[in-house]
Amino acid sequence: MKYQFSKRFDQFTPSMIRDVLIKAAGDDMINFSPGFPDKKTFDVETIKKLSNEILDEDAYEILQYAMKPAYPGLVKSVKQFFNSLEPLVKEEDDIMITSGSGEGLEMAAKVFCDEGDTIVVEDPSFVGALNGFKSNNAKLIGVPLEKDGLNLELLEKAFQTKPTPKLLYIIPTFQNPTCITTSLEKRKAIYDLCVKYGVLILEDNPYGTLRFKGEMVPSIKSFDTENIVVYLASLSKIISPGIRIGTVVANKEIVDKFATMKGASAGAATNWSQYIITKFLNTVDMEEHIKKVSHIYKEKSTLMIETMKETFHPSIDFHAPDGGMFVWFTLPEAINADQFLDEALKKHIAIVPGSCFSTDYSNRGFRLSFTSEPPEQIVKGITMLGEITHQLYQS
Repeated sequence: MKYQFSKRFDQFTPSMIRDVLIKAAGDDMINFSPGFPDKKTFDVETIKKLSNEILDEDAYEILQYAMKPAYPGLVKSVKQFFNSLEPLVKEEDDIMITSGSGEGLEMAAKVFCDEGDTIVVEDPSFVGALNGFKSNNAKLIGVPLEKDGLNLELLEKAFQTKPTPKLLYIIPTFQNPTCITTSLEKRKAIYDLCVKYGVLILEDNPYGTLRFKGEMVPSIKSFDTENIVVYLASLSKIISPGIRIGTVVANKEIVDKFATMKGASAGAATNWSQYIITKFLNTVDMEEHIKKVSHIYKEKSTLMIETMKETFHPSIDFHAPDGGMFVWFTLPEAINADQFLDEALKKHIAIVPGSCFSTDYSNRGFRLSFTSEPPEQIVKGITMLGEITHQLYQS
C-alpha cells in the first residue's frame, strides 16, 4: 500500500551526519563527528557499586514504573548541585527530570508553540534542537553568531517580526557547534531585549561544567528576575549519556506544563537512572570529578588545536575553545566546502559540515569533536585534513 505520512516530514532532509558516517565508514575511519564523551570519563566502578546498592535496598521499587514525574530525591540533589555552582534554582522554580536534555527541547516547542509560531535560534545551532522544533511545525529565524555571541542588532530585528516570536533558543556557554561563549555583557543585553519584546528564553547548557580555561560566566537563568528563562541541562557530559538524565529548571507554572506533556508521552524517567544519579551526586566529590573530566578534554582539545596550527592552511579561521567538546573552523572562499568534505570522506575521516546546523544550509564551517578519538587518531586525522586544506587552496 502507499503510506500517507504527516506533512511535517516534508521539511526534513535525511540526516547529513548519518550520511557522513556511511560514506566515511571503514575499519580505519577517524570519527570527529559525534558529540560523544570520552569513555575514560565514565566512573564505571562507582556506577556498578551504586547500582548494586539501590537494587539491594529496594529492587522491586527500582524495577517498577515510576509513581511520580520525578524522583524527589533526585530533584533535591540536582538543585543542590546546580546551586553549588551558581544561584540558579530559585524559590519560585521547580525541576523537571527528562530522558536526556533533547526531550526537554522537543517538549518546549509543544508547551509554548502553536502551529506556525516562530522560534529565534543562533545560526549555526544544535541540529537536534532545530529538528525538534521543526517536528512541531515551528518556524525558525536564524541570527548570526559573532565571536562573543549573537548579533544584537539582528536579534532585535528578528524580535520585531510579526507575530512576535515565542522563544529564543540559545546555548550561551561552549555553544554547539561553534564552542563560542556568549559574553556576560551580551547575555544581559539579550535578556533585556527578551524582556522588552516578551520573548521567553530557552537556555540550553549541556557543556557549562566542562570549562578548562578562563572564568565561569553566569548563566542567564542566574540573573532572571522576570521568570522568562527555561533552563535545560544534562548530566550526560559529566556522568554518563547512557543513563539519559536531563533537567528543566523554570518557574513552577511552566514546569507543571512540562510534566503534563511528559505524562502524555513517555511518562516518568526510569527509576533506575534517577536513583543512580541521586546516589552519584550525593556520594561522589563532584568538584574533583568535574576537574578530572575537564582535564581529559583540555589535553585533547589542546592537541587538536596545536596540530591544526601546524598543519592547516593559514587562511583557515579557527580558535581554541575554553571548554566543551568541539572545535569549529571556517573555510575561506578559495576552498570549496563540498569538495573539502568529499576529500575528507575519501580518507575515511568523518566531520560534520556547518550546513547541518544552519537554518538556511549555507554555512561554510565544520565541526570537529575532540572527545571520542584517542590522541594518536586526533593527530593522524587532523594532519590529513590539513593536507587537504593546502591541496584545495592551491587548486
